[in-house]
Parts: sequence; C-alpha cells; structure tokens
Amino acid sequence: MYAATGHGPFDSPSPYETALRVVDGTPELDGVPPELLPFVQLCLEKSPAARPTTGELLALLRDGRLPEPRAGDAPTVSQNTPPPRRRRRLWLAPAAGALALAALAALTLTLTSDEARPGNVPAGWQPWRGKSKDPGVDKEPTTPDGPFTRCAATGTSLVCAGDDVMATRFALADGRNTWARPVDATADELGLGDQGTVLAARHGRVFVYGSDDRTVRDENYYRYTVQALDAGTGEVLWSTVTGDGPEASEPNSELGYAVAVPEGIVAVHGPKGQQYALLDADDGEVRWKHPLPDPDTRICLLRGAAGQAYLVCQKWSFDDEDADGTSVAQLDLATGRPRWTVDLDGEMDIVGQTGGRLVLLPTAGAHRAVTLIDADSHIVTTVGLAEPQPEASTPTLLRGRLCYTRPSGSVRAFAPEDGRRLWESNSTVESPGPPVASATHLYLVSPSGRLAALDLRTGRVTATLEGRDDGGTAEAGAGAPLTLVGDALYVPYGIRSVYSVDVRAL
Repeated sequence: MYAATGHGPFDSPSPYETALRVVDGTPELDGVPPELLPFVQLCLEKSPAARPTTGELLALLRDGRLPEPRAGDAPTVSQNTPPPRRRRRLWLAPAAGALALAALAALTLTLTSDEARPGNVPAGWQPWRGKSKDPGVDKEPTTPDGPFTRCAATGTSLVCAGDDVMATRFALADGRNTWARPVDATADELGLGDQGTVLAARHGRVFVYGSDDRTVRDENYYRYTVQALDAGTGEVLWSTVTGDGPEASEPNSELGYAVAVPEGIVAVHGPKGQQYALLDADDGEVRWKHPLPDPDTRICLLRGAAGQAYLVCQKWSFDDEDADGTSVAQLDLATGRPRWTVDLDGEMDIVGQTGGRLVLLPTAGAHRAVTLIDADSHIVTTVGLAEPQPEASTPTLLRGRLCYTRPSGSVRAFAPEDGRRLWESNSTVESPGPPVASATHLYLVSPSGRLAALDLRTGRVTATLEGRDDGGTAEAGAGAPLTLVGDALYVPYGIRSVYSVDVRAL
C-alpha cells in the first residue's frame, strides 16, 4: 500500500495511536488505485484466518479471482459478493459496499439530528475541521509550528488564539475561517515566539491582547495592548495600552497577568508591570488603577473564580528558595481595593471555586492536601487527598470534581471537600490537555487531536476518536483546552487547527 499511496494504512502522528489503529482501527485506504483496493482490503482483515495465504494472494493478483472462503472464516463483504471474472471490474464490489455504508451513515446522522432537541448544537451545525489562515505580516514569516492556546465561543463564532495569532475566527456551524489577526501587526524584529490567548468572549465580542515588539536605541522594547474585537468581523472595537517599555509585562491570562470579569479585563499595567488596572468592557477605559503590593519581594498573579478577581501573592526572601507564604485577596471590582485578605503558609494558587469555597493547591511539589477558603466567611480549611498526586500531574476543577491528568493519559478524580478519590481511569489519550466537562461526561484530547469521553460519574471510557494527520505535527507538551457549546465539541489540535464533533454521536 505504501508503494501505491506514499502512506501506510494506520499512520498517525503518535506511535501510541498507530498501535491502537493496528489493533482496533479502520485502515485509511484513500488513494489506493481501484484495481488494487480488494487485494489491500483482504490483506488488512483483522482476523488472521480471514487474510489470504501467499498462494491465494498470488492467484488473486494473477487471475483477478477472490480466494474461496475457508471453513471457520468470518464472512466479509468481499467474500459474500460473487467474484468478478475480469480484473478490470474488481472495483464494483467495494464501491457498492462503500455506497451502502455511506447511505447507512447518512441515515444514522439524519435520525440523530431529527430526534435531538432544538438548540443542542448551533443552528446549521455539521461536523467540520479547519485550519487558520496565516495572518503574519513578516516578509519572511516564521513557519507556524504550534497549537492554539485557547478558543472561546460567542454568538456564531469560535475565536482561537496562540502560536503568534492574536485571534482567528471559525464559524461555529461549518468551520469557515473568515478572518485572522497577528499578535504583532508590525514586522517581527525580536522573534519572541509563541504568543496569544483569548482572555474572554461574550456578547459577540472577544477580548485578546496584542504586542508590538521592536528595538529602540539597541534595547528591546515592548508595547502591549488589550483589545476588544467584533467576533464576527474581526473589527477592533477598542485597544488600550497596558504596558510600554523594556520591562513591560505581557497581559496574558495563561501567565496570571490578566483576568476577565463581568465588568471588563483586570490586567497588569504600567511600564514595568507593577500596577493592576480594570479596563472597562464597553470602551476599554481604565476605571481604576493600583500598585501591586511590594513588587520587590512579592510575586503576584491575577486569578478569577465565580466572576470575582483575586490577587494571589507569594512572598519571597533572598535567603530562602521557598516562599515565606501566600496571601489571597478578593478585589472589590468597583474600586480595585481588596475586600478581604487571607494569609496562607507555603506556595499556593487558586484552581477554581466550588460550593462557595475557593480551591487552592501547592505550586511546587506533590499535592497532598487541598486548601479551601470560604468566599463569604473567609474561613480556611485544609483537607488531605486520599493519595498524593505527583507534581507532573495537572489539576483541573470541573463540576465539583478535582481532576488530575497525567502525561500517560491517566485521570484521577477527587472530591475537593473531603479529599476522597472518586475514580481512576486510563483515558488512552497521551499528553492530554485540560479537560472539559458536560453534565455527564469529561472530554480530553491529545496534541494530535485524539479524543476520549469519560463517564463523569465513574471515569469509564465510553468513546474515543483517533487523532488527525491534517493539522501537522505540533511540538506541544499537551493538548489544548476544549470548547463545548451545547453538544458541539470544538477540539484544537495539530498546528492552528480545529475540528468539531457532536458528542451525542460518540
């Protein structure tokens, strides 16, 4: 087959997925000449007894006759079809079988669509996959080499960012890529690498950041902006400078330097990133601005949970490699000043909120306990995990469950309120990214787009989809975050690529 098409029947960007395809997958036979297709299909039968012997294969190639079924063979489409007498007609049987399968698939999809409740997928939705156009402005642009950092949906748009793309828009229904903007609208002099993320998307707008990187008087100089774009057209509705100078900080939510709230975007501000400010969602105006506490001895991050903004600061001394403690302050979004502050031992960070309590975990070392802060009373509670989780695992808080994913594909779910282990599962997905959850299932994906659905209650793997080859091979450490709109799941993968699937069909 390789000699005829240039690829194998089970090729995949991942050796793990290749092995799975050999055992359970359907071979990819696109490009096989019609006159060779029956031979290849027979040689790829899963059951060894159903595959032709070398003598039968030689006879088939010489005479164009299918081998006679052997006793105990499982019936196949080709064996149940009367063998053609002339080799040039061998394509008829496989073609008829393919048409029958296509008709069955179409019938199944139609029934699924007719029985679905209105609104479970976006209007006019169909399965799609697409790749962003290149928005680069350089005369010699760098070859795209990474996945999107994050995508978000609003209105009829899925907007994604990352790999130096400030934002690019796919239609939710059919994946049409209608516009794309670069992070840096001027020629890239510094080559800072992968930048870009979606800060928020709502009411037909998407909030992102831009970067103007250049050299001024032999010194690297940065100008960062937070921008609001019309998600449908890509039009810039407003753009506000947050940092301008050689020590300006990138207002990136992945780094903890920006967070979205209903009122707008709270971001680091100033030429040295030593302030934080609220940019109004409507016009980008700075509503208030305050200095970060003691920037010489504290590392502060902006975090969000349940529509509130928090300032999480770790205090460090020059004589100690470990943090002296962590302070967590909830910000009053009307003034920007702390409503309350709680001091904790060790290095901690917020991973989310559930049951009215913030959930915090250590930022270094194994996770042995969960710290909870009541958002109203500010009472601190610490509960031990049923078993320690290694530093290499990634925690995500989803629907009241604290889920740890590992590069091997292992997933463990805990109850954050008491540390109980709820379940453990092997997702079969290598290097999974942060999962997303519906009311019933948890979904996670590999960098190549291999998808797994797990029962949220038991952790049982209920469905998988193979990875994709068309997105290229991204040099990414883990899969990208997923976006779920009703029952339509949007999966970033490969290099600046996305596909969509109806989870009811998994």
